Amino acid sequence: MLKVRLIPCIVTKGHLVVQSFGFKKYLPIGNVKTAIEFFVNWDVDEIIILDIDATREQRSPDVKLVEWAAIECFVPLTVGGGIKNLKDISNLLNAGADKVCINSAINTTPEFINESAQIYGSQCITVSIDSIKTATGYRVYDYLSKAPLDITPLEMAIQMEQSGAGEIFLNSVDRDGSRKGYDTELLKLVSSQLKIPVIASGGVGKSSDLAKGVLEGHCQAVAAANIFQHTEHSTIAAKSQLLRAGVPVRLNSNVKYEDFEFDLLGRPY
Repeated sequence: MLKVRLIPCIVTKGHLVVQSFGFKKYLPIGNVKTAIEFFVNWDVDEIIILDIDATREQRSPDVKLVEWAAIECFVPLTVGGGIKNLKDISNLLNAGADKVCINSAINTTPEFINESAQIYGSQCITVSIDSIKTATGYRVYDYLSKAPLDITPLEMAIQMEQSGAGEIFLNSVDRDGSRKGYDTELLKLVSSQLKIPVIASGGVGKSSDLAKGVLEGHCQAVAAANIFQHTEHSTIAAKSQLLRAGVPVRLNSNVKYEDFEFDLLGRPY
């Protein structure tokens, strides 16, 4: 079995890192450069940076920030927000990003994924799908219009896989910031029908939630944003718990995982 990736997600509004709650409320918590420096010193497999205001404000991705981050980062860097054309992707990859994360463009120009994958390769293209539960089941959520679309996350994910996406970043709007754990029903529904990796996101409140994203949601990577901001050892504690749950993860030979017998908030198990 392939190693499961542990991915902190840095959600930003411009250069300000925020905690997100249900895609409605945002709590400022610090500077994006400080957050990046924080995570590169701990045990993570990848970092995702998402500027959630760039598209709404019609801004292009912050290439200067990515150039700086690429120098600081020793792990793969995925960047999203404001990506609307091939030039944006080229600029980000040339600045040092390893992958791009595309969200709103798939709702307006789904053929953009096929074109991007053909030019830059599927391995560079992550598609972000936001899901919300409605009276008629799961639907893709458009954060720009703040409304569900007439397509399910599974239908969208299959379309994106067929278009050449390399992986799906699947986020639950309902669980965002709730600390109730992943929506494993949603994760399993989508991941079971795809051949490409699915990254779980939305709702992590304790370290055992991460393992459920793999064991119950059948995802190949687990991501979280808010919870990793609370303690400097949170990502190491997360891997320690994943190991105890039997989830294969990449290990750092310099870390004694058995010394981290606490959850993401620093509480003993």
